[in-house]
Amino acid sequence: MNIKEWLIPGFTIVFAAGISVASLESAAQDTEDLSKRVIALESKSGKQEVVDLKIEGVENRLDKMEVLMAKLLEVQQDQAINQAKICQATHADCD
Repeated sequence: MNIKEWLIPGFTIVFAAGISVASLESAAQDTEDLSKRVIALESKSGKQEVVDLKIEGVENRLDKMEVLMAKLLEVQQDQAINQAKICQATHADCD
């Protein structure tokens, strides 16, 4: 065999090996980029879950406050009625 018969397959093998290494490096970089994106999305998802829990807590407290305000209004109405009855019974000027 002469040199030409060895050089052409040799160059082909080196070229193919170079392409293979480049493809592997590209795939590794893509995998690393995807990993970073997944971590970022998981972080955002975790933050969103915390926000959702906080919103749920605020909504629960608002519901409790509405119930308390309704009870307070009932008590005030009862007091106003009782005061009016006392004023009427004693003929007092309660304005």
